[in-house]
Amino acid sequence: MLTSSCASLHQAGENYGTAIGCIGGAALGGGITYLVTKDATKAVAGGLIGGIAGCMAGNVWQSREKALAQIAAEEHIAIRSQPLQAQQKSGTETVGLVAQVEDSGMFDTNSAQLSASGLRQVRKIAAVMKEGDQNGVVLIVGHTDATGSASWNQKLSEQRAQNVGRILQQAGLNPQKLYFQGAGSSRPLADNTTYDGRAANRRVEIVGLANETLLRQRVEQEGNNLAYLRYGTQPAASQQAKSTSAPAPAKRRSVEIRSAKKEPSSTPAAQSQETATVSTVSENNKNWVDFGGQAVSASTLPLAANLKPRSSGFSLISQANASGVTGSCLTDNARVAGAAKNLASGKALDDHQTREYFNGMNGRAWAGLVNNHLVTLSPVKVLKDNAAVVANPNVYITRNYQSSDNRKADAPISAVANAWEGEDSILYRVYLPSEKQQPLSCIDLLVPKNATKAQQGQLFYTSHSNAWVANYSPTRS
Repeated sequence: MLTSSCASLHQAGENYGTAIGCIGGAALGGGITYLVTKDATKAVAGGLIGGIAGCMAGNVWQSREKALAQIAAEEHIAIRSQPLQAQQKSGTETVGLVAQVEDSGMFDTNSAQLSASGLRQVRKIAAVMKEGDQNGVVLIVGHTDATGSASWNQKLSEQRAQNVGRILQQAGLNPQKLYFQGAGSSRPLADNTTYDGRAANRRVEIVGLANETLLRQRVEQEGNNLAYLRYGTQPAASQQAKSTSAPAPAKRRSVEIRSAKKEPSSTPAAQSQETATVSTVSENNKNWVDFGGQAVSASTLPLAANLKPRSSGFSLISQANASGVTGSCLTDNARVAGAAKNLASGKALDDHQTREYFNGMNGRAWAGLVNNHLVTLSPVKVLKDNAAVVANPNVYITRNYQSSDNRKADAPISAVANAWEGEDSILYRVYLPSEKQQPLSCIDLLVPKNATKAQQGQLFYTSHSNAWVANYSPTRS
């Protein structure tokens, strides 16, 4: 089981990295040798060899941690680093390091070009990554805030990550073992509605791992990491407020959330509050549909808060913080992230090992009644590998389904879906396009693994210029 360490282990790594590496390497080496040979003498020898390797790995970890901290102090930039460990029954082994480097003037505005200070900073970081073990791989991931479109943010972040990779190559790292990826605004670490939050989300992530197998696992699981559901990808509230007083632009979500800044609260209800909205769809519009339900308020808890983090794999969120998810699909936009690509070849890393689907999510339709209107999603296609959505659904609305002889559905609406995998359930999130006035805004479904019916569902739409939510629990058709 591969996990990121917590802050206490991070501090332990800085102070006792070599010792931890020695102990972990010895335990791991001896344990594996005994399991293979059943020979206690050979197990002792294996433990010694593992201890030596662990000491070396621990020393590299400790050295890089301290070197990155020194760069942060010299350049007055924020660098948050964490060791990545493999947990075994016999102990733990350090297999890599992840560093989040806050983009504080590293790039020119809206450009992938490194600034003079950014170039100097990256060259220093490259020298650190070059020191020590040269057998591992390095992944550079670019991240942006939510300002601008998701597709533009993804392209920009990928170009920035690629340029950082080239600096690492110039420093002497093997380009065959360098990978880059543009995650855009899809993985926020902070609130995009605040200045400080957007600054924290603009960052370059540098991950060093022992081998490509671990790299593939890291890439797969980061795309599905529940930590990034804690914050949505809606842009700043101030920008949304401006748009309500101006003529409607060509492309805009049918519901705009205006979140008032509040003091932090420990209660889930206060954390998940989504306040009054301004809608571009009115009851007089022919697209409007009355789905019933109730107005969105502080008591509307996001379904994502019910997801239990998986017990294995790389993780940046603990079981205790699983309820920290603050918003529903209303505070989110469709998330767009690119593939990890090799710097030398430009080819994408193949991160899907099988084509096996979750039960009922192999292209079947899911349909359910909402206030007498039939809402159908088709196709629903989600791979078991990291809950990857391989086909976006259309949304079909059949009005007055039970009380009318005419059961013809409205024209299908092309939607975009994202999915996240928890220990027991899948969060399936459907976003409707922003360029048209739509009868609904978005849908959240919590689907138990191997189930044929959603455990819980929330359908969001507008009524009387406010955001409303209705229960929606579709069944596989």
